Amino acid sequence: MKLNYRDKVILAIVLAVAIILAGFFALIKPKRQAIKDNEVRLEEVQAQETEIRNKIAKIKPLQDTIDKTFTKADKLTKIFVPKKDIDQTTLLDQFMQVYAEECKVKVRELRVDDTAAAALTYYYKPYTEVATALRESADVNGTLLENVEKESEESTIISGRNVETIMSTRYGLSIRGTYKDVMNYIDMIADEKDAILITAFGMEIYEEDEDANNNPAPAAGEEGQGNQNQGEKEKEKKNLEDDTIVDASVVIQLYSVYNMEKPKID
Repeated sequence: MKLNYRDKVILAIVLAVAIILAGFFALIKPKRQAIKDNEVRLEEVQAQETEIRNKIAKIKPLQDTIDKTFTKADKLTKIFVPKKDIDQTTLLDQFMQVYAEECKVKVRELRVDDTAAAALTYYYKPYTEVATALRESADVNGTLLENVEKESEESTIISGRNVETIMSTRYGLSIRGTYKDVMNYIDMIADEKDAILITAFGMEIYEEDEDANNNPAPAAGEEGQGNQNQGEKEKEKKNLEDDTIVDASVVIQLYSVYNMEKPKID
């Protein structure tokens, strides 16, 4: 069959369209689908990138917050006695040696308690209502009850707070020296910036054993004289001269906490 020119042109056009369609379905359409898939993937990646960038942007402020919190905690713990110092009793050695030598007092006895957990209670005066029935009979307008609620508010809030725990170590010392030197020794301990408290202090005039042995026991009927002498001694203690030799007992309480480790934020 012989094709004329017109048929040849039509056939050529049909073949061209077929080739184009075949190329479209074989090459272009998959590519377009791949492009669409890549666009979806790109949107997902961009969303992840945005999320990561937002997290990165928060890291620096978070690091700053952690650093500030640690610095604040570290500053607060500096007022406490380092636990290693209590365990090794280096502070006690300091009190016994450096302070004692500087104040010219003699440490005669030492008592050390084990470190133990202690509760830090709040110092406040609990509210107590007196004569409730009397108040109720007088409270015709309800204002007295309102006053009770206001006055007891602080006590109620504080009593509901958590009680914190801290480490505590107690040292007991017996020292001898002049009244002036002993008081200087006490002042030096009291001036310590760490969490060190003098919780008990007692003092009496030192009398040599020879003097005590030479003093005869009171005879029958002389008890009143003995009481009078005791009263005179108490009076003397209130008016001690600086050079009076005294024996003093001191109880020192030292408080410690565990220091927070610096967070690893790198």
